Amino acid sequence: MVVALRLLVFLALGLVSHLAAAANSPGAGSASLPGVTLVEGGPALFLQRQPPDSIRVYAFHDNAPVPIPFQVDERDERERWVLDQGPSPNHDSPSGEFDSNDAVVIMNRDLGSRGDPAQLPTGATAWGEIRVGGEAQPLGFAYVGVFAQPPSLPSPEQAYARYEPETERVYGERYALEFGAPLPTHVAFVDELGAFGTNAVAGVHASAEVRFLGGLVQLHRDDKQIQMELLGYRSGPVRVIRRGRYWILLPLGFRTSGRVDLLFYRDFIEGTTLLKVKLSPRLIVADGELQAYFDFLDFQGARVLVDEELPSDPVDSHMTPAKQALASRPTRWAALLLPNGRTVLLAIRLEGILEQLEPHLYFNEVSRADRPSGEQLIFGFQFTRLKQLKTGEHRLSVFAAVLDTTAVADIRQAAQIFLSPPEVSVSVVK
Repeated sequence: MVVALRLLVFLALGLVSHLAAAANSPGAGSASLPGVTLVEGGPALFLQRQPPDSIRVYAFHDNAPVPIPFQVDERDERERWVLDQGPSPNHDSPSGEFDSNDAVVIMNRDLGSRGDPAQLPTGATAWGEIRVGGEAQPLGFAYVGVFAQPPSLPSPEQAYARYEPETERVYGERYALEFGAPLPTHVAFVDELGAFGTNAVAGVHASAEVRFLGGLVQLHRDDKQIQMELLGYRSGPVRVIRRGRYWILLPLGFRTSGRVDLLFYRDFIEGTTLLKVKLSPRLIVADGELQAYFDFLDFQGARVLVDEELPSDPVDSHMTPAKQALASRPTRWAALLLPNGRTVLLAIRLEGILEQLEPHLYFNEVSRADRPSGEQLIFGFQFTRLKQLKTGEHRLSVFAAVLDTTAVADIRQAAQIFLSPPEVSVSVVK
């Protein structure tokens, strides 16, 4: 029983702890591209054993190289991101040099075109060309250099996201969050970094039900039973990483717990957790479902988009037959096309045996007399077929973003970038 519930709870935590959307702001070059690129130390041999402070990143815009925001994030021997602040920070060994499991982090929106290496700044001991995407149709390029005397970095005030541990608030250029509980209690869409905005949700919720022996024994848990403690965090120019330990008390004095990393960017949020399945639910004749979803306050007029389907009828507090058909459709991503021209996009990346889970859209709209807008919009995911899982370690990642478009082709491209990150190639050019 404990093992099966642990699995369900970890899945729910891996979803609802991260389903708080962020937003894009238009920019130059590749500004419409969502997502992030990690330049790993393994293929970038010229970066290994270099001090992180010696690294600089440029991209070609208008045929000239310009510095772009980046940060170097280290991993420890257990492949966890190194967090240097908070009550339980972890450390890299050895520290102070770029290792094979470390990464240079850059936003896809900051990528540029392929440029002439001869135009790159002088003084670097080595330059590497970073190509994101295939050779035939790359998303863009960046150039990473190692300097004995590196140029100055932009001001820390120009960071893309900011975390305030004393208030448990996260600020991005187009979103703001507050963790008044283990899950977000405030989700707002704003126009500038530092604005707190108006709350857009009644809550972010999760529920899980486990059945044993064909339903003879049932166990239910939801977000009200979740408890959390902050372990550590790291703030940089490109992203903020916040790690928490979550747990739920179980009968007979047991409890299930796990760690979740939240990564906050200027235009999206990523949540990752590693599921450790020690005993297959099949062996204990267990099955169940879980839901993780937003309870939005007012998204009147929004339309739902799923995979290859056409956008639904507008949200109007009435579930038409067409909307009902979408409400349980298998999918790895779903989007809300908003009347203001933006799109809320949710995507789930399942690895390994987790691909057997078959996530479905969890969607409903009803009238509520206690709501100022008179409506309730539930939007998220439901998991079934949990008995298909097998033993092992499996990673679950959830992405939430707001795109500055309602064009169906652009939304599908963004979803594909999150679900299947483009290849990254590294080559020494100077």
